[in-house]
Amino acid sequence: MSDEGVDKIISHIEAEAEKEISEILLKAQEEAGKIRKAAQEKAERQTERILSNGRRAASLEGERIIAETKLDVRRKRMDAQEEAIAASFEGAKKALGELAEKGKRDSFVYKNIMFNLIGSASEVVAGSKLELAFNQRDSRTFNKRMLGELTTFVKKRTGRDISLTRTDKTIKCLGGVVVRDLEKQVEVDNTLEAKLNRLKESIRVDVAKILFGDRL
Repeated sequence: MSDEGVDKIISHIEAEAEKEISEILLKAQEEAGKIRKAAQEKAERQTERILSNGRRAASLEGERIIAETKLDVRRKRMDAQEEAIAASFEGAKKALGELAEKGKRDSFVYKNIMFNLIGSASEVVAGSKLELAFNQRDSRTFNKRMLGELTTFVKKRTGRDISLTRTDKTIKCLGGVVVRDLEKQVEVDNTLEAKLNRLKESIRVDVAKILFGDRL
């Protein structure tokens, strides 16, 4: 084979090779494009899924934070209300102590309150001979003359023939009275502290409404 023929064959081979190489490269490029596109779409889907999960997680986290914040605010508001109600009862206790000590506060007269406390207790204690226990101050106040006036009041209120005596043993309290029959089978604690404690649950809603109105 002549050199020219060799060159032609080589040229042909080269041409065919280049063509084949071009076709291979083109196919490779197309395949690479498909792979790139698929990879991009997959990445976009993954990205969207991650973002979606992130948004959902963020939404759930946001809702959790908001719920916890609302609960915390509600808890703090309730705590503040409870403190205010407790402070109101402490204020009432202090006012009752001042009333008992001074005998009068605003339009309240301690003597009238005491008569009513003893009268209401005497309606519960069914005996005809009742014993009254006071603190040291009130024990001195309810002397023979005062006991006579009190007995008349209690008889009229209960409609029973009742005799009242004052025990020599005093009790520790702000004021008020403990009423019992002489056999001590029935006793009513109408001290100011006991009365206030019994009223707490029944009037705390009213106190709350006075303090907070519609903000409960």
